[in-house]
Amino acid sequence: MEPKRDYHEMKQDKVVEFLRNFKHATSERGVFIIPRDSTLLTLKQLGMTKRNLQDELLALSLTNYSKGPERDRDQVGELWIFGKVIARHEMYIKLKIFNVDSEYHAKCISFHVAKYPLLYPFSEK
Repeated sequence: MEPKRDYHEMKQDKVVEFLRNFKHATSERGVFIIPRDSTLLTLKQLGMTKRNLQDELLALSLTNYSKGPERDRDQVGELWIFGKVIARHEMYIKLKIFNVDSEYHAKCISFHVAKYPLLYPFSEK
């Protein structure tokens, strides 16, 4: 009989699966960046291109996970929150995977300096 897995382990598996699917969709079709003012301003302030942002998203790992999945209140699907320090700023990153014609697509909904400190349940720190 397999040992019972705790919630923490199961949650880790969900995050890892999300990241694997997000990265696969990004590698296949790129990432759709929602052109919110806060995201565009952040990219400009950091001197980043959309390609730089895509590279940062592809480098996310389990330790960058903050929370989710949460229900998307605007469209069908789930939202995932990650954080990452870039240029000495903690960034708030909201991501989603969506399906069009049986193909998964990656979407970056938010990318900006975090308004409050993020929690990282799987961080080694």
